[in-house]
Amino acid sequence: MIPHQFRIHVVLIVVCIFIIIFPILSERPDAQKAEKATAAAMEFLHLIDAEQYAESWQIAADLMKEKVNKQEWIEQLTRARTLSGALVERSEEEVSYSTTAKDSPDGEYISLTFASKYQRAESVTEFVTVMLEDGHWKVAGYFIQ
Repeated sequence: MIPHQFRIHVVLIVVCIFIIIFPILSERPDAQKAEKATAAAMEFLHLIDAEQYAESWQIAADLMKEKVNKQEWIEQLTRARTLSGALVERSEEEVSYSTTAKDSPDGEYISLTFASKYQRAESVTEFVTVMLEDGHWKVAGYFIQ
């Protein structure tokens, strides 16, 4: 039995552990959602890798289409891929889940981070945000760093 004077310490330790662990666990999507979102992101990325920029814009979420028109999207990706060259390799590094996103309506979002290597860019991080739209996972954001 724990002595009376130390019981509060045990309670505080348990509460602290919960406060640290719960946010980490709640940021992880369930396996089925993560699988579907990753498949949507990979389809999108494969279109970009194949220089099918218009098609990638077409399958994107309405949220992305509202922020970037089709012609701007094609021009930006053409410029970026001219500088970086073709994809050499890409590996998924992180997946997180949220019900909010900056400058976006509340909903279900899964953010994926990829470590990528291109012909003329050795170390690139790609960020893909996928959102649930009308029951389907669609890319709502794509950023390269």
